[in-house]
Amino acid sequence: MRPKVFFRIVTILSCLMLTTSCWDRVEIDQRGFVVGVAIDPDEHAKNSQKGTYQFVVPAGLKQNSRGASDSSQKAFFNLTSSEQSMSSLAGKIANLTSRSPYFEHLKLVIISNEVARSGSHMADILDFFLRNNEMRRGVQILISEGNAADMLKINANIEPMPVDYINSIAKNNMKTNFMLPQSRIGDVHEYLVKHRSFAIQKIKIENGSVNLQGAAIFDGHSKNFIGFLSGAETQGLNFITGDIKGGIVEAVINGSSVDYLIKQYKRKISLENTDPNHLKFHIQLLSEGTLDKSKANLDPLDATVSHNFEEKFQKEMVTAAMKTVKKLQQTYKKDALGLGAYLYQNHYQIWKKVQDNWEQGQNLFSQAEVDIEATAILRRVGNINEISKE
Repeated sequence: MRPKVFFRIVTILSCLMLTTSCWDRVEIDQRGFVVGVAIDPDEHAKNSQKGTYQFVVPAGLKQNSRGASDSSQKAFFNLTSSEQSMSSLAGKIANLTSRSPYFEHLKLVIISNEVARSGSHMADILDFFLRNNEMRRGVQILISEGNAADMLKINANIEPMPVDYINSIAKNNMKTNFMLPQSRIGDVHEYLVKHRSFAIQKIKIENGSVNLQGAAIFDGHSKNFIGFLSGAETQGLNFITGDIKGGIVEAVINGSSVDYLIKQYKRKISLENTDPNHLKFHIQLLSEGTLDKSKANLDPLDATVSHNFEEKFQKEMVTAAMKTVKKLQQTYKKDALGLGAYLYQNHYQIWKKVQDNWEQGQNLFSQAEVDIEATAILRRVGNINEISKE
């Protein structure tokens, strides 16, 4: 090939590469940023879902120099439509707004417990969010008790949008152990792939605001929602799974309330009986904390009194955990405790013998014996105003 011809070909190819630009670019002011999605059953059409999408209104997010809102315009708006699949629903929503829906900033998905009861609907919803290249696996997922769309209409108090308000509450497990840590779509997907039963954060409206105490239990095989745990039962579940970042354990001593604030926590599981037909698990709940509140007329600086406090807190922790074990073994018969995962990771030969009958068939999970022991160590007793003595 002659040099001139070669030079012309290289020049043409270079020009083509420089002029292609971003053929699929969409200007930022033409995007409709979706931050929240709520999925409910469509009461007018069988096998259809009603989706409510929360969009950001950038003008409503403006702040003045003091950090307060500088606009009377709301920072969000909601659009609702119904379709038989999530893909069709997203397309229908696009027909209702001048800006194309964009999901890369999606923060949370709320699914009604009625929709979650159908494994096929749940699978369709998760499949849409996992396959869409705009989505992130870190998107938070919650199960609503009641209408999911109502959660996106609440008064957000100091937050600009209901989604921000809910997202902030969901991160408060440093202060409470009556709700689960944040549930993310990527984690739920892993549970479903491994056919493991699991728990998801629950949300409901209470006294005009949202309450995230409690948990929604799912069957890892059918992918169906099967029921809720109360806040106290969720506390017990957190004790067993080790998902404790803080929170209070409350006890009553001499008719007065005494609170134990957990600062450090871990749990240990061991298998004491290897007979596949009668497995016995021993779970240790190990915690350290401070005396957060005491109305009892007792001196916590006294070693005997302090020891009695610790014993009372230990009893409360065991009671909460055993209540959860009873609910999951006798009522739901689903291993959201993670005992099957423990067998798989630490006693695989035993797991191979029981896996087909763990939650199905003979349901060996419901027959397993669970022994729980708690240790609570008071490191500080706090400030004492006055101890009255008779």
